[in-house]
Amino acid sequence: MTGTGHAKQPRWSVGALAKVTGLTVRTLHHYDELGLLRPSERTHSGHRRYTEPDVQRLYRIRLLRQLGMSLEEIGEVLADPSHGPLRGVLVGHLDRLDDQVWRLEALRRQTRGLLDQLDGPPQQDSGGLLALLGCTGIFDDYLTKEQHEFLDGRSAGLGEIGRKELDAEWPRVLVAIIGHYRAKTPPDDPEVRELGRRLAGIGRDFAGGDPAILASMSAFFRTHGHGVLRDVLPDEPVSDLGDGLWDYVGRVHAAAR
Repeated sequence: MTGTGHAKQPRWSVGALAKVTGLTVRTLHHYDELGLLRPSERTHSGHRRYTEPDVQRLYRIRLLRQLGMSLEEIGEVLADPSHGPLRGVLVGHLDRLDDQVWRLEALRRQTRGLLDQLDGPPQQDSGGLLALLGCTGIFDDYLTKEQHEFLDGRSAGLGEIGRKELDAEWPRVLVAIIGHYRAKTPPDDPEVRELGRRLAGIGRDFAGGDPAILASMSAFFRTHGHGVLRDVLPDEPVSDLGDGLWDYVGRVHAAAR
């Protein structure tokens, strides 16, 4: 940094500013040519001098670049003296960063849980692994932060015994429904309707009957169902169990109401 005025009003030459910011002189010249960052002052010999407000503007430019914005977009955002567009961009990016932090924390929690299980006694039931990745965590990509927090509360409220019962119940119900699906049993068959009632009970225990969460669960199973089915039916082929199965599950659930 070089000073050419009062000590309380520092000025930076283009070379000094490039050095302290890690940018190149060429980059700063380019910003000047674009009108993105023009030095507020020039010496009598024509040399650029950047002031504190210029440095603050450069900080904003660099942050917005790190957030993936083009120089043209940055210029448009910074052109409004009310800072309204800039505020909107920052709020949106902050929301996305908060979401990324939450997802990383969820992944860390799930990884720690898996390590704890590996260091502990072996579990025999296939549903336990899915529950380990979280009775709620398995659906992370399909839930909002608020829904995830709600499900965490539901899981804690069930207690260890309740969670184990749920872990054991849902695979049994799903296997029974798959059997009826393969046998082409009508959804309104009394036995199938009873399975539908048990399925609805699982939904109430797991999701509090929240229709949005249940819809997220349905979307998850349609996308990743084969992975789940391979855990539930480890000794059987599951290639015949596609969207038709989940359509059938939906009809079974509706028939039980």
